[in-house]
Amino acid sequence: MRALGAISRVLGAGLISAAAGFIWNPCHAQTLGPFSDTSGVVALPGLNSSQFAMAQSINNVCPTISQSSVFTTPGQHDLANICTAMIVNSLQVENMPTPAGAPSFGLGAGGLANALSQLNGGTELVVPTSQASTLQNMQYNLQTGVIEARLSMLRDRLMTGRAFASGDSPQAVQFAAAGAPDAIRYTQVAQAPPPLNLSAWNGRLGLFLTGIGQFGDRDTTANENGYSFDNAGFVGGADYFFTPRLVGGAAFSYTRANTNFDTSATSPAGQFLRGDNFQGNIYATYAATSALYFNGIATIGGSDNFSRRVVVIPSFSPTMAAVNRAASGSFGGRNYAGSLGAGYNMPFGAWVVTPTARFQYTYARADSFTENGGSGVDLTYGSSHYNAAQSFIGGQVSYTMTTAWGPLLPTGHFQWAHQYNSGNTAVSVAYSNDPLFLSNFSMPGDRTDRDYFDVGIGLTLTPAPNRSLYLTYDAILGLSHTTYNTLTGGIRIAF
Repeated sequence: MRALGAISRVLGAGLISAAAGFIWNPCHAQTLGPFSDTSGVVALPGLNSSQFAMAQSINNVCPTISQSSVFTTPGQHDLANICTAMIVNSLQVENMPTPAGAPSFGLGAGGLANALSQLNGGTELVVPTSQASTLQNMQYNLQTGVIEARLSMLRDRLMTGRAFASGDSPQAVQFAAAGAPDAIRYTQVAQAPPPLNLSAWNGRLGLFLTGIGQFGDRDTTANENGYSFDNAGFVGGADYFFTPRLVGGAAFSYTRANTNFDTSATSPAGQFLRGDNFQGNIYATYAATSALYFNGIATIGGSDNFSRRVVVIPSFSPTMAAVNRAASGSFGGRNYAGSLGAGYNMPFGAWVVTPTARFQYTYARADSFTENGGSGVDLTYGSSHYNAAQSFIGGQVSYTMTTAWGPLLPTGHFQWAHQYNSGNTAVSVAYSNDPLFLSNFSMPGDRTDRDYFDVGIGLTLTPAPNRSLYLTYDAILGLSHTTYNTLTGGIRIAF
């Protein structure tokens, strides 16, 4: 670690010569001269970029915060003691002289590296604002998929002009009353869809409600600690046939996102990021021909987030107590997004193949905030934003089956997602007890994956002409170090 090595060597020289002015005062920590970070000696092996950034932060803040004329609050005094103990401990690791009674954690090189990870708020806990922005984008993608599925069922009605419920495939199935009102007969129809029938449509109003469940995990990397997540929520909406070709609607969605960082041996228990995500959507689909369609979705949303970061630094020295703190914070977020897509329905008997293409732009932002409850280890995070310009190219295939409970429609879909920009993941971080913000440093996240694949299967059952039930499973493949799974299910009703 070049910065910590520089700290150690400059401090060591100051300890040996009186001219350096190294003075230890047990009441007011140390008075330290300015440090140089030009030395190339790495004091600790195996440091990653986040740990190196933390060492530079300590290098910058400790000379100032350790002066009795600067620190006046308990939190500032606590920060001074911790950063001084880190510096003295590094001198001891390098077998350099230290003053008697100076604070030290008594850790080895590996213990100091872990302590840097604990302190920086990046490796041990994914920078909250950056993580929240990314989650908002993923939640938008999920909820957009739910609305896209709804539009697909609405287009089934447009393709035939019949008053079907939103769950069947009218290219292959029609309803016919036979006998008693509750006896509904389903029969196969012609292989090719009929042309648009602009007079034979009704049931203009439709409602839907979809439940959402997500789960997955991410491996530990050099910049980010591993985590697991489970999210749950719903999407509900209403739409209306303005013309036989045009349907428009609105939807509201809510998701509770839970991300837990207790997945690695170096991560203390109790670290998490939780968020309540809300989104409003307007959408429409237009049937240009009996097969070709266009659709669009616009979204605005926001989130309320709460983070908890735990800092645990053991001590094996009588001069410094162990650190065990929980730093918490809350912040808001917002997102804006738009999506335009098109597809072409191609029937082959009971099969329907639909190539699709869609372009999407998303902007998500998380506000800055300051932690509390951790005394000297509390951090102040700058705001972050996430831009994603993405294309989705793929298609869907469906097959209509006749059952005793109504038409059953198995489906499968595949999409290749490509992101055209790299996204914004770096966040500015500083100690909140640093009065001059000399500890400010930039915490990078991992590079955004440019390409991934969405693969899914589903089942739709239509027990009555105006009602359908559905269940789908999706997996996102190709995200580095990440597994991502989604379950959705719900009901659609037409009036």
